[in-house]
Amino acid sequence: MTSVQGRKRSRLACQTCRDLKRKCDGAEPCGTCVRFEYQCRYSAGSRIRSKSDHSIHTPQRNTGLPPPMQQPPADATTPTSSVKHQARSLEANSGPAFVRRLGLKSEFKGNPRVQTFAWNAFLGSRQTVQSPMARPVTELLSQQRMSYLASVYFQKLHPTYSFIDADELEQHTRLRWAKSSMPEPIDAVLCGVAALGCLFSQVHADRTEPELVESAKRMLEESFSEPPSVSSISAWLLRVIYLRLAGTHYPAWIASCTVLHMLEAAGMTTEEPDQAALRPDTQDSSNVEVNRRLLAVSQHLNTWMSYDMGLSRVPLSGVTCALPSKRPGEFTTELMELLPFTIQLDPERTQAASELESSLQIVLDRVHTRPPTILGQCNLALCLCRRLRSMEFSLPDTTIQRILVLTAKGIQAAREILIDRAPWHHMAYVPFQIVCVLLAIDTVSSISQLGDAMQCLKDVATVYNTHATREAMRTARSLIMLHQRGKELLAATLSDIVKVYDVNAQQDVATTEPALPDDFAWLNGFPEDISNIQDLNLEQLLSAEFFWNASST
Repeated sequence: MTSVQGRKRSRLACQTCRDLKRKCDGAEPCGTCVRFEYQCRYSAGSRIRSKSDHSIHTPQRNTGLPPPMQQPPADATTPTSSVKHQARSLEANSGPAFVRRLGLKSEFKGNPRVQTFAWNAFLGSRQTVQSPMARPVTELLSQQRMSYLASVYFQKLHPTYSFIDADELEQHTRLRWAKSSMPEPIDAVLCGVAALGCLFSQVHADRTEPELVESAKRMLEESFSEPPSVSSISAWLLRVIYLRLAGTHYPAWIASCTVLHMLEAAGMTTEEPDQAALRPDTQDSSNVEVNRRLLAVSQHLNTWMSYDMGLSRVPLSGVTCALPSKRPGEFTTELMELLPFTIQLDPERTQAASELESSLQIVLDRVHTRPPTILGQCNLALCLCRRLRSMEFSLPDTTIQRILVLTAKGIQAAREILIDRAPWHHMAYVPFQIVCVLLAIDTVSSISQLGDAMQCLKDVATVYNTHATREAMRTARSLIMLHQRGKELLAATLSDIVKVYDVNAQQDVATTEPALPDDFAWLNGFPEDISNIQDLNLEQLLSAEFFWNASST
């Protein structure tokens, strides 16, 4: 008699995977917790209930094979294969996941969600006004203020994300205020530019900023019934940038995925002339460069948001567009030239540690000149460091020193952005990740740089005093305190050993400062605090001549 086959997935997930909403293989410990060094725990009630359900509902049958040879379910995962799968997990590039691993190694009990830690300075605190319908931009702004906000946009944001033509926008502005107040498609672009102008010109949001964001959103949602155009894609990308700078994670990620799907639907991922899907408004040779910039910036944002959140990015097939060309006064290419190295970090790709180290060296060799692109370079280098650390790869000292040079440059870039009151998303995110990597490197040089990174975080939290920046400060300080506690415990253990095996004390030498034996008299020349001695060569100092055997003379 053929029995009915039950479900072939685990009926029980550990509490950690339940909290993180991750797949669990039901093992103890499960593969996810093994890979990311989480504390794997099951609730007692669920464990008992699972065993009871299994005994009642699982039919027993004779397979004719001894128990160890019975075939496991098709999707059952052994611990070894689970660990290998998790090594390619979507969280491999996630900075917040790296923070959790640092904390859990130190028995950190405050275990915040993965998507926190200074992802941007606001995380939705610039509250959005819910409006039942889109309002025309001419009702929200005067032409004079629109021109001012556009000037802020082109001064502070456009040099890094340049995909809108300033002359065309000025012409649209002039024509738009000469017409009726009924909403028009170009309003979504104008609202997007104006909202970003507000963000980059005022520390606190006024009433107009969220109204601009909401009106643009309503218009973009209504535009789905029309084929995508350069104008609608540009408006969507402006929304993605605003959400990345000031919004929350999931709306920003979903919007970034939408933009890439629109680009693909419009045929803007290829420059082949025979592509029938290419729209007329994208075929003009004058728009080729705009298309490249729309695609490159969209891929850059979607890829990094996916990495940060541990979610899938949108993989485009058959892309033939070249990277944007360099233009005077624009630095988009500095950031977009990092894109090939960023895409190589896709968790589904298998890369050897030597390949990642080679990419790291190339990234460190690059010269970036504008603070936002310097932070982009630093963010990629930190991600490569985290990946290499997860593979237990030891970087040479020369490479570590080069990383520390870049992190110092990144901290300075974040300070310049803060002074300019241009709240790029990396303004707090990169200094926070620098703190984590400095603790992981754990050398005198890296620890000495912690003060600068923490001061930068404090300055950001002082100017942009939000829950996100305060949480970043608290978490960074907690990680440093945990690191300090571990060092103190280690120092105490070493001190106890020295006291127990104090030769002079055992011989009851009654002197205030007992003299060292002649063989160790050279130690008298050392300062009491050797924590700042960076060139101390212990391998040479403790040569084999000293401890070859107990009877050496």
